[in-house]
Amino acid sequence: MRAAFLIPMLFPVAAMIALAQAPPSVSANDVVRKVIANELQADQSDHTHWMYQEVDKIPAPQKNKTVVETRNGDINYLDAIDGRPLSPEQRSAEEQRIQHFINDPDEQRKARKASSNDDKQSTELFAMLPDAFLFKFAGEEDGNLKLTFQPNPDFTSHSSEAYVFHKMDGYVIVNAKENRLVEISGRLTNGVEFLGGLMGHLDRGGTFDVRREEIAPGHWAITKLKVNMNGKILFFKTIDVQQDEVHSHFKQIPDSTTLAQAQVMAEKQNPPASAVTPGG
Repeated sequence: MRAAFLIPMLFPVAAMIALAQAPPSVSANDVVRKVIANELQADQSDHTHWMYQEVDKIPAPQKNKTVVETRNGDINYLDAIDGRPLSPEQRSAEEQRIQHFINDPDEQRKARKASSNDDKQSTELFAMLPDAFLFKFAGEEDGNLKLTFQPNPDFTSHSSEAYVFHKMDGYVIVNAKENRLVEISGRLTNGVEFLGGLMGHLDRGGTFDVRREEIAPGHWAITKLKVNMNGKILFFKTIDVQQDEVHSHFKQIPDSTTLAQAQVMAEKQNPPASAVTPGG
C-alpha cells in the first residue's frame, strides 16, 4: 500500500499497555476498528509526494532504485544491480526507458490506472480487517500494542483477494498514541484453491509481513514488505507472489513536481561513476 493510512486517541498510552494485564474495557476488534478508521481517513486526506530509496531483494539479482512520486505517475530509477552501479550502457538504457515513459501519455495512463487499482484493492482489504478477523490482546511490544487475529467464521468474502486474505491468521501491532498501524503479519493456515485449482492455488504456510513507520510528523509509509507465497494465481496482476522490499530515506518533494523534474531528481541521487571524484 503506498498511502500512509480524524479519530481521537482511544486511551492514554499507559492505559493501552495495561490492557495486556487487565480485562479490557474495549474489545480488541473495537481497537482495531478505530485504528483502521483513522488510517483510512489519513490516507484519503494525504496528497503529499515523496522521494525515497527502494531495495528489491527478490527476485534476484537485488536491485536498488530511487522512486520519485508525482501526480502523473512515479519515476522508478534503477541505481544498482547486486550492489554494483550501472555500467554506462545500462545507465543509458535506463535513461531512455524513463524518457520514453515521460513522453508517452498512454504509458502514464496505464501506470496511474494500475496504481489506482492497487490502492483500491489495498483499501478494501484493509477496511475488512475488523470484520473478517477475530482479534485478541497479546501484550505490549516496544511501547506499542500487539493483537493476534484469526479468521472470523461468520465473515463472507466477496472477492478472490479477500478470500485468500481471510484464510490467514497472524498479528497486528498498533501505535496506541496515534492510532496507527505499525505492522501486520499473516500466515496461510490452509491451502487455497480456486475453482478446484483450475484458476490457481496457494500452498499452506505462505506468509506476508508489512511494516510501517512515521516518516514525518503525521505521515506514515511502508518501510518493509515481504511476501512468501508458493503456488500459482491468475487473478493477481500487479502483486508478486514473492516480494522482499525495503523503503528508506524518505524526502518530501513539491506536489507540483513534473515527471521531467522527477527524472532529474532521481539521476542526481546517483551520478555517473565518472562524475564522482575520489573522496567526494
